[in-house]
Amino acid sequence: MIGLIWITRVEPSQGQAPTVQPSQPQLITAPPVSTQPRVLTFTLSLSEPDDLKVRQGDYVASGDVLADRTRERSALQAQLQKTQISLQRIQNQQVLNPPQPLPVPPISGLPPVYYGTQEAAIAAIEDNIDLQKRKIDLLGTMKPAEVPPAMREHEDRILEKLYRDLELAKAEFSQAQEQRAFQEYEHSLAMARRAEEANQQRLMHSQQLQQAEQQRREKAFQEAQLQAQVEDINAKLIDLSTVRSPYAGTIRRVKWLGQSDNRLSVEITLSIGGGPSPDAFTVQPLPVPGPGQP
Repeated sequence: MIGLIWITRVEPSQGQAPTVQPSQPQLITAPPVSTQPRVLTFTLSLSEPDDLKVRQGDYVASGDVLADRTRERSALQAQLQKTQISLQRIQNQQVLNPPQPLPVPPISGLPPVYYGTQEAAIAAIEDNIDLQKRKIDLLGTMKPAEVPPAMREHEDRILEKLYRDLELAKAEFSQAQEQRAFQEYEHSLAMARRAEEANQQRLMHSQQLQQAEQQRREKAFQEAQLQAQVEDINAKLIDLSTVRSPYAGTIRRVKWLGQSDNRLSVEITLSIGGGPSPDAFTVQPLPVPGPGQP
């Protein structure tokens, strides 16, 4: 800001009053006093010596620049442009909400439990065992001469094989049950994983929403900061007003007063030309009496 202190001294023009002769009274008009100051002294606050645009002895016309902080104004204008670009860039940024998570694909259920094949095989073997036992019992009721030893051994081997087949069928049935239990366990794990995946997606979506909201708050904060900076710079630019001479005249003296708070103070004395109008001293004579008049 360029400080300005005006100190004026008004010096009315001096003139000789016309002599009034006693024999002829005259009307004397007082000269008008000019309201324009003859000498004007004021103090300016500058950033650097180059801000002063006049020197002692310079003639200035009314409206000529006396002081202007050009370098500081250029720096502020560059700073203003940079800040406005940053503000425009922030304002153009868009903060979008994250898309909704895709639904977790469902897991198909297990087929119904069915052990009919294994149960039927076991039942058939058990029936064959009963039948083979009766057959062997029947051979036991016959006379040894009627039953060759090889026949008895053959039927016994058949019964033994049926028992082995029964054990194998029961083992297959047990294996089918264990496999079903394992499938149900795997299915429960898959369902738990899908549920956890769905929960993770919901949690991630919630976090993304919070991040988007945080970004919007930061964007609004940055906009407010930059807008405040723009207003502050504009206010500083307004304060950097150019000091112009109110009158035409000659710079009589330039006196540097000192420095305070990085500001230079200078006192300028302007000698202003002009004065009272010459017509102000014009004397209008009184009328002269004629013959016969008192």
